[in-house]
Amino acid sequence: MIDVILPELPERELALMSEEKPQPSGPRLAGRVILGGPVALPVTTELVGPDPELLDFLRTEADNAVYHLVHLSVTCARDAPDPALHSVNLDVTLTAEPVRRGTAVFQPVAWSMTPRQLTADAKATAPAHAAHLGPRLGFHDGARTAYGERICLEARRELRSDPGWEIRHTSAVRIGGTYRLAMVVRAPRGAVSRAAVAVGATVREGHTLHRFREELDEPLRLAALQ
Repeated sequence: MIDVILPELPERELALMSEEKPQPSGPRLAGRVILGGPVALPVTTELVGPDPELLDFLRTEADNAVYHLVHLSVTCARDAPDPALHSVNLDVTLTAEPVRRGTAVFQPVAWSMTPRQLTADAKATAPAHAAHLGPRLGFHDGARTAYGERICLEARRELRSDPGWEIRHTSAVRIGGTYRLAMVVRAPRGAVSRAAVAVGATVREGHTLHRFREELDEPLRLAALQ
């Protein structure tokens, strides 16, 4: 296992647009959610060199695939006025285009994600400084969820091209604080891969859920490998 130091993330405050009224003048959810990143770090032989098992794995994949560590964060206001956030979703869409025309490439996938789950006892914390990568570039976060525990954060759609995380309001934990998120992306060699990011949120008024969403204008470019 190796520890990868995670970089500082540029942050932007989001003004999420109502999905019920998508016109430019429609309602927005502002001042509630700050997005950090995304930032990508290539997983190289130099990076995994201290771990012979990871080095062998990367070399066996070298002819077909490359790997990237993608890092993001979501910060939710703790003292925002009602209605409180009911859920927050961070969604990533991974795509790849061949460098040379006519070349077939597979779509990138979220090979591993962290955290996989947080419960009411594992509250949002200040950003961690390292990601722990174990065998086959899987995250080792030590998370264990007992049966019946209320999940307040969960990774979704691992091993797919549309991964993401959902943060949930529960009876024990109100959404608030910073949630540091990371994924290892497996992408095709000889392609330009990108990660598009969107953030959605819901607020509850009575029995009605109101949905808001914002998509970043520019996808994160992972690499152009020859």
